[in-house]
Amino acid sequence: MPGISAQGLKKPLGEDFEFVNYLIENDLKLDARKLVWSPEYIETDSLVFVRGWVEYQLKELERARDLFAAVPQESAFYPKALFYGTAVSAHLGDYDSPVQRLEQYSGPYAELKGVQLAGLALLRDDPEAFRSAARAFSYSDYALCAAEQEFDKIYKSRYESRQKSPLLAAAASALVPGLGKIYAGKTGEGISSLLLIGATGAITAEHWIKDGISDWKTILPGLITAVLYIGNIYGSYMSVSIYNTDLKNAQNTAVLYNVHIPLRSVFK
Repeated sequence: MPGISAQGLKKPLGEDFEFVNYLIENDLKLDARKLVWSPEYIETDSLVFVRGWVEYQLKELERARDLFAAVPQESAFYPKALFYGTAVSAHLGDYDSPVQRLEQYSGPYAELKGVQLAGLALLRDDPEAFRSAARAFSYSDYALCAAEQEFDKIYKSRYESRQKSPLLAAAASALVPGLGKIYAGKTGEGISSLLLIGATGAITAEHWIKDGISDWKTILPGLITAVLYIGNIYGSYMSVSIYNTDLKNAQNTAVLYNVHIPLRSVFK
C-alpha cells in the first residue's frame, strides 16, 4: 500500500510539507502545529525542523530553539535550523551556547556565520571576538550588508569613541550646577538646576549679609540650597549612567534585530 513503511501506517512528512507552509502563510499556525505533531508521521530530521519552524512562527521560542538544536548536521535543514536557532537563542538571552555550534559550521554560509558571531560578540561585550568575526564581512551581499554596517557602527561607538563619564558629569555639576545635566544631554534640566540653585543661593547670601549666619532666614534657604546642590551632583551622575545604559540597551536591540532579519533574505 502507498505510504506504508517499516513503521506501520506512518508516512513521511514530505507528502504534507507544502500544506504545512500553506497553513503558516495563511495564519493557520495552530492548525499547522496540530498537523506536524500528529503521530501519523515518521520521525525524521525534516519533521523535527518543521516542528521547530511552526513553534518559531507561534513565538514559542524555547521550544523552537530546542527543536532547531535537535536537527542533525547531515540534514538538508541543518543550516536554516542552525542560524534561526542562533537568532532565537540570542533573543532568549543566551549569547554563549550558539557560539560553539556556529564555529563548528563549515558550510556555504560563511559570511552569515561571521555576522551572527559578530552580533553575539557585541551582546557579550567581547570586542576581540567581534574583530575576529568581522573579518568575514564583505559588505557586498545585499542581505548582510546593512547588518555588517550597523555592527561596525555599534563597535566604533562602544569601543573606539569616548563614552560619557558619570564622574565627569558629577564633577561638572559640582563646579557649575546643572552643567553635568547639560553634558548628559538634558539641557533644559541643566538650565533649571542652575537657575534654581542660583536663586536659593542668592537668597541665602542676602540674608547672611543682612541677618547673620545663625538667623533662620539664612539657615532655611541655605539648607535648601545645599540639598539642591548635592541632588544636582547626584542627578548629573545618574543622568549619564542612565544615558549610557539606555544607549547600550538600544544598541543591543539593534544587534538582535540584525542577527535575525537577514535570515529572511538568505533563506527565502
